[in-house]
Amino acid sequence: MGMPHVDDNSWDKARPLKYVHGDEKSHSVVIDNDTVTADDNARKRVGGGTLLCEITATGLYGPYDKAASDGRQTLTEDKTVFTRRGIDVTLYDRAIAGLFADCVFDKSELTTGGVSFHGDSLTNLKNAFPQCTFSD
Repeated sequence: MGMPHVDDNSWDKARPLKYVHGDEKSHSVVIDNDTVTADDNARKRVGGGTLLCEITATGLYGPYDKAASDGRQTLTEDKTVFTRRGIDVTLYDRAIAGLFADCVFDKSELTTGGVSFHGDSLTNLKNAFPQCTFSD
């Protein structure tokens, strides 16, 4: 008999927020599950700390992708958010709160799991989140 599968939630480990003080502003956004790549277990999961951008044609959101041509390739103020927690979108589009203002971001976490992961510069990220603080 084989060992049971155990999910270690490593997909949901990124935590770009340095401080959570309750004043962070969020948008309710709906993630388009068609823009999320399935993992080895055929699950489509969006981890905490994922950068989401609005899809121009639909108003739904998907993970930032510099190679996309549907709006997700552009970091735009008020149309770009970070997820605070992970969510599974395997079966359908799902709504989640996306943080966009009054946040304090940990630059070291962004470098390892955010900015470089998403392939964009910290300058562009700061421009998309002008009401946020980026701390060392």
